[in-house]
Amino acid sequence: MLHLPRLKTEEELVLELLSEQQVLVQPGWFYDFATEPYVIVSLLTEPAVLREGIERLVAYVLRIAG
Repeated sequence: MLHLPRLKTEEELVLELLSEQQVLVQPGWFYDFATEPYVIVSLLTEPAVLREGIERLVAYVLRIAG
């Protein structure tokens, strides 16, 4: 679980990560988190794939944060 800056809604973040960065995460509301924005990442992926996905996620957040 990652708590992201409140720059967009979870839905917007999740959809943009998928369409723009090819990073698949699940929104926190799938797991009944009461506040936003949280995204859930799978730790079951291979380490290199996880590392690449996290790097893309961080780059995306830094870009939209301006």
